[in-house]
Amino acid sequence: MADSFSSLVDRIRSRFVDLSPQQRIAAAFVLKRPEDVAIVSMRTLAAHAGVQPVTFVRLARTLGFSAWEDFKEPFVERMRVAPALYSDRAKRLAEVDPREVHLSHLKTLEATQGLNDTPTFAAAAEAFERAPNVFVAGFRACFGPAHAFAYVYRLFRPDVVLLSGMGGGLEAELRAVDEEDVVVVMGFRPYSRESVIVAEHAARRGATVIAITDSPLAPFAREAKIVLTFSTEGPSFFPSLVSAWAIAEQLLDVIVARGGDAVLERLKSAEAQLQALGVFVPAYDASDN
Repeated sequence: MADSFSSLVDRIRSRFVDLSPQQRIAAAFVLKRPEDVAIVSMRTLAAHAGVQPVTFVRLARTLGFSAWEDFKEPFVERMRVAPALYSDRAKRLAEVDPREVHLSHLKTLEATQGLNDTPTFAAAAEAFERAPNVFVAGFRACFGPAHAFAYVYRLFRPDVVLLSGMGGGLEAELRAVDEEDVVVVMGFRPYSRESVIVAEHAARRGATVIAITDSPLAPFAREAKIVLTFSTEGPSFFPSLVSAWAIAEQLLDVIVARGGDAVLERLKSAEAQLQALGVFVPAYDASDN
């Protein structure tokens, strides 16, 4: 039976309530650790999941596969189509016209626009409005857009926390996450271990996870109630993050627009405080010469 990984994930989710308790444990494990399914033996997989090896065989048959190897194939194929190494992509840059890179950004933004609809942004904004506190996480390359989102959001909402994990303190930062809070996690493939730690902890605490990612099948997106998806396609050696920044900005715009006069007043107050602190220097004006 030929299945894509995404269709198999959909099938597992739709049939989850029909599975036996042990099969549910196995199914949850393969969704959280798909790489393990592709590269380790069934016996090792079962040991990690805490079930008997035969449970995985029964799970495969319950989902319509004649054998474990047939069930495993979509996981293996998923690994085959993993993104090329950055170094391999960089070798091809000599053949790329700089104008092509610029045009690719425009195409990426258009693709991202088609991946997300207005109701999804509205649902995210509503979740922020209800939350006592907001936590934002983005690691490695996604630290930039995550930091920018948290910085701008804090201009009109003081209880926004950037989860940086600096100095190995991520676990200490996560202790503050509580029920009804919102936790935003940004990331793209290959996914950082920290993003999964944050999302799983937030879900256990009863917080609402909002994922901003390149795929709804991202490991941390499986814990999310709301997923906003961005495209990373482009000719550059590194995945494009232009659309990740765009989603962060659009989400902030929606929040501000919904906030009305109350948000505008907080923004005015923040601007006045920044001016009083002397944060900004006067702009250079050529007419002064």
